[in-house]
Amino acid sequence: MQSAKLQLGSSTVSLDERNPRVLIGRDASCGLATPEISVSRRHAEVSFQGDSLLVRDLGSSNGTWINGKPVAADPTPIRPGDQVFLGHIPLAVEWEGGTQGKTVVGELPADLRAMIEAHKNRALGAAPTTAPQNLLHDPPMPGGPAATMLGIGGREAPRAAEFAYRRQGSNNNGVLLIALRSDTYSNGAEVDGFLEFTALDNETIASIIVELVEHHKKGPKDGHVWDRMLVRQGPWRAKKNEVVPLPFQLRVPPGTSMSGRDVHWEVRGYVDIEWAYDISAASPINMRNIDVERIRDSLGALDYRIANLDPEPLGQRFTGTFQPPVQLRSQYGITDINLAVEYLGTNLQIILEVEKTSLFKFDREVKLVFDLAQFRSAPPSQLVEFLRQKIDELMDRSPAS
Repeated sequence: MQSAKLQLGSSTVSLDERNPRVLIGRDASCGLATPEISVSRRHAEVSFQGDSLLVRDLGSSNGTWINGKPVAADPTPIRPGDQVFLGHIPLAVEWEGGTQGKTVVGELPADLRAMIEAHKNRALGAAPTTAPQNLLHDPPMPGGPAATMLGIGGREAPRAAEFAYRRQGSNNNGVLLIALRSDTYSNGAEVDGFLEFTALDNETIASIIVELVEHHKKGPKDGHVWDRMLVRQGPWRAKKNEVVPLPFQLRVPPGTSMSGRDVHWEVRGYVDIEWAYDISAASPINMRNIDVERIRDSLGALDYRIANLDPEPLGQRFTGTFQPPVQLRSQYGITDINLAVEYLGTNLQIILEVEKTSLFKFDREVKLVFDLAQFRSAPPSQLVEFLRQKIDELMDRSPAS
């Protein structure tokens, strides 16, 4: 069986007999994930069957394309020299082993862009004339009510009953329900949710907005809004007992603070009603940081115990201490090693520092900078061994010493 390396943007994965299949999409659970908005949450699947590399589309909105032709749900071969696009982004494939070769990677042709748009319009059917707007990322759009946004894959809008975690707020004007598929999310992922507004009176609605909010003990009083979506723009006249379903997606920042003693997160929604009391609702969520967890797990594998990495307000930097094993503490006179983790654009920096002790006459420090995509894709054993070497150097325990 052959092997192949797949690349989508800055994300890569290798397929071989031990790992012959991968899901591709925006969902963090996909083996080859991308934040590219033209790619659906679960967009396509690539797999080896014998020596043939096959791709099948999973009902994506913008389609999967080989040499300008759409790929359906039936597996279609990918061959060296092909040009493959998932939505607007090229999929690069490099074969290793028996058959050497690569796919062709280039800019999206104008004619293919037009075909993708036509494909999307056919999939959406009665597509909304005004899409929900992400206020922190999208340009302003003209006023006017938006039709209901269709759901994942452009086939059918989900229902609130399909979402297990639900909270609501209400007053005499109406009820706003926030429904989420999960109560736990991780950095770089998306919060996939659903708003449902029920009017209890005849009211003029100006807008409905949903936000992803971080509350830090040392941060702003009302929290920091990391992402905001205008899910429906008014004004429009809501009739009594009218129910308005509104799917939404919010982007989680890449260097997010994890939930803990100083930090909590929520999804917050508002219905702005003209000349009446607004309606709000909030749903608490748990936030993980998968990068910090990898560092903690790797140190644990080396028997270096770390209790907490405390995030600064708005995340991006985390600090803490860890203790070497008892025999090393007594041998080298070290009680604690300071640790700082910091996001620097697409890089992740780890700083290890040993403070002055009876043994050292000066502080010792080492800075490690990782490409974030490579850091996340590296095997755990490789990260463990790398940290072992650097900590040994820091403590004068390298083989050469």
